[in-house]
Amino acid sequence: MDVLAGMVQRGFLSMGKQISGTAKQADVAIIKKDVAMLKSDVSILKENVSILKADVYTLKEDVGSIKTDMNSLKNDFSKLLNSLDKVAKQYSDYLEERKMRDAEIDRLKRWVEQIAQKVGVKLVD
Repeated sequence: MDVLAGMVQRGFLSMGKQISGTAKQADVAIIKKDVAMLKSDVSILKENVSILKADVYTLKEDVGSIKTDMNSLKNDFSKLLNSLDKVAKQYSDYLEERKMRDAEIDRLKRWVEQIAQKVGVKLVD
């Protein structure tokens, strides 16, 4: 009986080894398949990264162009503000001169009226 038990046990052990070997082969096949998929994914990622690099380079160029345009706009805006300041100053000076001229004309009118009264001349509008 011991012999029979030993034979059965050896048979199960050899079957276990065969099953274990088959499982290891299946695991290796699965791992190889996973590695192939990972390589494919890495390749796709590399392509996407190179596309992104090209897009970033284009974006950097566009941002540089926008910065140049903004500097140009700032300069133009500054020139416009300076011109507007000059025009506002000229208008302010004009209004001041006009007030002085109006005061001088009023003073001259009074003098003419005073002279006309002293001389006895009647002024007609």
